[in-house]
Amino acid sequence: MSYKLTLIASSVVIALSPSLHAQEDVSIFDEVVVSGTRSEQSIKNVPSSVSKVSSEDIEQNLATDVKQALKYEPGVQVNGQGRFGMEDFTVRGMSGSRVKVMVDGVEQPSSYNPGAEVMRKNSNTIEVDTLTAIEVNKGPSSTLYGSDALGGTVLMRTKNPEDLLGAGDDTHVGLKTGYASASDEYKATVEVANRTGDLETMVIYTYRDGNETETHGDGADITGPDRGQADPYSIESHNVLAKAFYQINNEHRVGVTGEFFTRSANGKILSGEGRDGGMPGYIYTNVRGEDEDQRYRIGFEHEWLADLVVFDTLDWSVNWTESDADHNSFDHTQAKGNRNRFRSGKDESLQFDLQMQKMIELATSRHEFTYGVSAANDKFSLSYTDYNLDDGSSTPGSQEVPNSESEKRAVFVQDQMFFMDDQMVVTAGLRYDDFTATPDSSSGLEEHNSDALTSRLGAVYHWTNNLSTYAQYSEGFRSPTIHEMYYDKDNTMFGYRIEANPDLKPEESQSYEVGVRAANRFGNLELSAFYNDYKNFIKSQTTMDGSVEVTTNENIDKARIYGSEFKGNLWLDEAFSAPMGTYARLSLAYLDGEDKETGETLNTIAPFTTVVGLGYDAPSENWGSAVTVTMVASKSGSDWEAPEAGEEANVDAPSYTVVDLTAYYRPMNDLTLRAGLFNAFDEKYWQYQDLDGATASTEGIDRRTQPGRNWGVNLDYSF
Repeated sequence: MSYKLTLIASSVVIALSPSLHAQEDVSIFDEVVVSGTRSEQSIKNVPSSVSKVSSEDIEQNLATDVKQALKYEPGVQVNGQGRFGMEDFTVRGMSGSRVKVMVDGVEQPSSYNPGAEVMRKNSNTIEVDTLTAIEVNKGPSSTLYGSDALGGTVLMRTKNPEDLLGAGDDTHVGLKTGYASASDEYKATVEVANRTGDLETMVIYTYRDGNETETHGDGADITGPDRGQADPYSIESHNVLAKAFYQINNEHRVGVTGEFFTRSANGKILSGEGRDGGMPGYIYTNVRGEDEDQRYRIGFEHEWLADLVVFDTLDWSVNWTESDADHNSFDHTQAKGNRNRFRSGKDESLQFDLQMQKMIELATSRHEFTYGVSAANDKFSLSYTDYNLDDGSSTPGSQEVPNSESEKRAVFVQDQMFFMDDQMVVTAGLRYDDFTATPDSSSGLEEHNSDALTSRLGAVYHWTNNLSTYAQYSEGFRSPTIHEMYYDKDNTMFGYRIEANPDLKPEESQSYEVGVRAANRFGNLELSAFYNDYKNFIKSQTTMDGSVEVTTNENIDKARIYGSEFKGNLWLDEAFSAPMGTYARLSLAYLDGEDKETGETLNTIAPFTTVVGLGYDAPSENWGSAVTVTMVASKSGSDWEAPEAGEEANVDAPSYTVVDLTAYYRPMNDLTLRAGLFNAFDEKYWQYQDLDGATASTEGIDRRTQPGRNWGVNLDYSF
């Protein structure tokens, strides 16, 4: 690890060299973000780590999905692969519903995974060609976004007409097409935007046609559970995003948004052929699937430049969203014959947000107040049916969770205070959230009520225009999910029973973070260290009732996670007289943590990761290229949780080094050709999260590998 620490030290020395203080006119990290304060703010005034991936970054890296868009971000992993695609995010060791996901400020439902191979409701309905940015607010951020922001928030922002248009009346038409060999995917995107007077409109349509992402070519191309290649699963998607904004007058602006995404997938599941179901007559053959995932969104928003005593601006919005997952899983067994296990899940949400801002100038300070309320009504439902295809009969499938409805209500206030001519920036926030969950009356289960008060206090001190330090204390919480509270299943004939527990308490977190940001004409950097404390973690407990295993969820766990992250850019032309336009990038992420009850490590802790990049952009801006090297340490032995008595240890996740090459050529201002060669040296590797729970006897380990050498090409034309 010594060489990695040396790289950090060298970068700090460069950034803090005397030349830094001679360059007072160079601002630091002036990139604008939203997720750090709920409003547009220069990142230099945000007292916490925020990673931002812009639409330009997404295009430069030829990303076809959110997982590829975030693959170089320190401390962030995107989980999920295979038939059901992207599942969730891991931010600094927290994953699943402990990381809140929002699109244009609208919260998205967390993935639903009951454990059965035939049912997943994943977060796989985001089209990256519609995004103008992805921001990751690392660490607890519940004072900003409420429940589920226990470990962080992923905020995706879609494009607005103004992102595509120039000044005055204007029309934009953009055409994009591309191919990615890793999924044999073709895509086509059409962008149309117009501004006529006070009316702005935009429509973006994207079509993708490909397959399940391939694994490394070294895996066995066979039929059966030991298959090492991806299944021949075809995937097709359509996404339409439409927006219209009208400037009524100087004070009022209204907008409407509509979005529709559909993902259709089908094919043979060769890895399921011959699988043993564990009971006589349950050897599976003729296994195939047909899936349909959809997401709808309709939203209305109003911006008011009021300049009143109580607020300067008022923004409110109402959004209706629905996401559906329908899965048909076909197979044949001797016990059941030919059948289709149909599994459907739906989330429906109506959300209201009201946010006001007020600027107050005092003799020695300036205050930017942000305050408001939010409310959401969510409905979750499952529909399971088992169809016997031989005689045409059907029976209800065994649902794990009853249909349920939940309500969230919140009030929040934040004061961003500027002192000493903006040299000191202090941010304080407070939020109260109330949560109610009500299962269907037929379930016989009780209603759940919980609430939480969370706070945040952070400060940034600008020593110069080019050197800042920051510190923050923040709190987070997560209300128990419908799944955790109401999973209720009696399978005593098979030796187990799962009991619901609606009395679960919210999980809580406390976070401490310090950092430094610096910049000069040679480059810039950010170095942060953090310590996160978690309590009331929800964990399943198993006891014996005679010969029956009884499992229920309890608030019994505590954990702590700590680490450090570094990211920086070095302008090689300035620092070493390299050709104009040459630069280097470096990011490092170190993470550690443990279960405070058992002393065991956490499986969600990512191994040490280093990303190094070297690039060149011609001064003419007509062409450029970059090489990016990702190095990830191994996760083995005691890096995984210790197995229970009689159980096997988790398999090792070997270390790996992956090299990616990208280039672009712009023969004219409106035409750009991009190409990329990824995993150039055909490294065989697994991401650690894909091996969580895998043991030496787990079948199909090679099917969890990432793609070998692959390539992509994109062509963008606008006029």
